[in-house]
Amino acid sequence: MEKHHVCPWWMGYLLLIPLRKYGQNPQKILGKYLHPGMKVIDFGSAMGYFSLPMAKMVNPSGKVYCFDIQQKMLDKLMKRVRSAGLEQCVELRNVNSGSAFDGLDSNIDFVLLFAVAHEVPDQHQLFRQLYATLKPGAIMLFAEPAGHVSTSQFNQSVALAIDNGFEKQGNVMIKQSHAILMLKP
Repeated sequence: MEKHHVCPWWMGYLLLIPLRKYGQNPQKILGKYLHPGMKVIDFGSAMGYFSLPMAKMVNPSGKVYCFDIQQKMLDKLMKRVRSAGLEQCVELRNVNSGSAFDGLDSNIDFVLLFAVAHEVPDQHQLFRQLYATLKPGAIMLFAEPAGHVSTSQFNQSVALAIDNGFEKQGNVMIKQSHAILMLKP
C-alpha cells in the first residue's frame, strides 16, 4: 500500500503568509461561489487560510465546517477564528473522529478540497463522504498543487470523484494548481 505524506502541523504557519494572496487569493477564488447563509466545508483546512475568508463570505447565518486530521492545526485555527470574532459560523471537525461527517448528509452547499486529497490514503472514501454531504446541485472546488501532484495523478483523483457520483463542470484557473469544479447532480 502506498504511504501518504501528511503536511507537518508547523507548515501551517507557512501556508498563512500574506504573499500567498498574490497567486491564491481566497476572495478571487471563492467569491463567485459563496454567499451569506451557505453551509460549506473546508476539507483540509489547516490553520484556516481559506476558512476565515469563507466564514466572512457566508456570515452571518452561514456555517463553515473545517476538517483537518491534525489537532494542532485545528487548535491554531480556533485561535484565529476567535480573534476574528467568527465563532458563531465556524465549526471544527477532526477527521480522526469517527463522527467527523455526522449530521451533514445532504446539508452542504459547497465543498473546498484544496491541496489535500493527495494526502488522503483512501480518496475513494473521501469523495464518497464529501458527495454524501452535498445537497443536490451543490458544487465542490477540487484543486491540487501542480508542483507536487502530476496531471496524471490529478486526473486519477478526478476519475475517483466521478466514480462516486460527481460530474465535471469545468476547469478553474488557479495559479500553480490543477483545479476543477465538480457538481453533485
